[in-house]
Amino acid sequence: MTKITDWLSQGIRTLKTAGIESARLDCLILLEDALDQTRIKVLSNLDYEIPNITLTHLDKMLERRKSREPLAYIRSSVEFYGRDFFVNPSVLIPRPESESIIEIAKTLPFISGATIVDVGTGSGALAVTISLEIPDSTVIAYDIDSAALEVARKNNVRFNSGVEFIQDDLLHESASTFDCIIANLPYVSRSHPVSIETIFEPSLSLFADDDGLALIKQLIGQI
Repeated sequence: MTKITDWLSQGIRTLKTAGIESARLDCLILLEDALDQTRIKVLSNLDYEIPNITLTHLDKMLERRKSREPLAYIRSSVEFYGRDFFVNPSVLIPRPESESIIEIAKTLPFISGATIVDVGTGSGALAVTISLEIPDSTVIAYDIDSAALEVARKNNVRFNSGVEFIQDDLLHESASTFDCIIANLPYVSRSHPVSIETIFEPSLSLFADDDGLALIKQLIGQI
């Protein structure tokens, strides 16, 4: 049997060798998930012997992280605006910086029943959060990718947020008018260097032509 302290030490060495600076934090997060325990519980029971079936699961997750796969995909979960959203490799992992879009939206003087549109919704994190944080609004989310919309719908069900989802190329087929349009579209130039972790994310959600501006210009033209 392997104790938590032994697995943690070995795991940290493994990830550090792979060039991962957050090695200790990553290993602790994997332990929390696998053991279904808080970090305090994990660290206060370092002599606990990990069951073999759990150890096998842990080792598999460690190998995935060693290959630089993002923790969010390994865990199928990421925190955004205080909520845990389901994610998989079909969608871009929501970034903490995108929470500023929610903060800005919450300052706007919406009337009751205002219609807010999220273009290129991906995981649905923005749309679902807007719906929950501005509860009197009607939120509609668009995405061109059916696999991404499947993830977004799962998050919609998870939080019972009542978002409507539409598959479309930005707002190409829409003839409606809206009170607010939010969009966190791909803006990275295809020639821009990216981190190793980024190669696991869908290129459709990251890169755009015209030095990263193509989809933004297209959406502005549609609006």
